[in-house]
Amino acid sequence: MKVLLMSLCSDPLSDLEFVKPVEDILRNHGISSLIKHYSKISLRDLNSADKVIICGSALSDNAFLESGSFEILKESDNPILGIGSGFHIIARVFGCNLFNKIRIGVFRVRSLSENILLDKKCFYAYFMTKKVAEIIRPLKILAKSGELGCMIKHEHKDIYGCLFHPEVMNAEIILNFVLKLS
Repeated sequence: MKVLLMSLCSDPLSDLEFVKPVEDILRNHGISSLIKHYSKISLRDLNSADKVIICGSALSDNAFLESGSFEILKESDNPILGIGSGFHIIARVFGCNLFNKIRIGVFRVRSLSENILLDKKCFYAYFMTKKVAEIIRPLKILAKSGELGCMIKHEHKDIYGCLFHPEVMNAEIILNFVLKLS
């Protein structure tokens, strides 16, 4: 199995905080991955991987939001998981508006429906974001923290997003994404 880890980080040092922990989780379970910066990703890269994880970025790093590079996500049939800033990308690509709201720290999350990524009804998750999304179709909310939609899924594709960082807490979300989705 080959997992493509997409870096959104403008500063390569940020990869140590946002990409490497995801890579470590996968490596510790015998899963190989390839890290590539979003500015160098092609549809061929997406389709050559079995799964794609769009990793997070620093709070002050928003350069990726100005890029038009992500429309190719709509064309890929591979499972995609967006984490933190990756959640923002998925929301934006599928027509959701982003707005400023800071949420940093550990917060309680409740699942709204069963999903393949997590079987817990309630759990705690680590958030580090200054943007949230108003979720609209074709995306649906799988989990909320308070009234904030923080876990989403495309209604017809295996495209998921976590506004929180499962690499910090809830690594099983990353593993379930990689191991349970076909």
